[in-house]
Amino acid sequence: MHSMMANRQRIGPACPAISATVDPEVQQFVISELVVIALPVGSLFGVWLWMLNWSSRSRRDQ
Repeated sequence: MHSMMANRQRIGPACPAISATVDPEVQQFVISELVVIALPVGSLFGVWLWMLNWSSRSRRDQ
C-alpha cells in the first residue's frame, strides 16, 4: 500500500485556468452591481450595529 502511494504522481487542478482577459463593459457592469449591492447592505449592517449599541445604552440609563 505504501509503495503505491509513493509512486503516485501529482495531478494538476481539475478545472482549467480561467483567462484573465475580461471585456471592459462586463467588468464595469460587475463593479457597478457590486456597489449597488454592497452600499445598501453595508448601510443596513451599520444601522443594525448602531441600534444594538443604542439599545444597550438606553438600558444602562434606566
